Amino acid sequence: MIYEVLFRKEALQDILEAIAWYEKNLVGLGDEFLIAVENEIHLIEQNPYLFEDKYKGIRKVITNRFPYIIYYRIESEKKVLIFAVLHMSRNPKILEKRHT
Repeated sequence: MIYEVLFRKEALQDILEAIAWYEKNLVGLGDEFLIAVENEIHLIEQNPYLFEDKYKGIRKVITNRFPYIIYYRIESEKKVLIFAVLHMSRNPKILEKRHT
């Protein structure tokens, strides 16, 4: 079964900011970052239980090549909610405000 993946607006903003930063540093790198995120989202769609429950139902997956973590929660039998897409150096306490 394929899960529907929903994004909090903050998570979409995280992705857009990262794309802009990478693109500013090297043309085309923003697109490569987006592809890396999309690849992990595809895995989540296919099997959200693949990644460990880290804290109160929040799961995380690290993107390939880029030091970013996608934080999500399984909302129902058919839906997953992405809370954040954060650089590994960012404080994960940001999630406390987002996962309510």
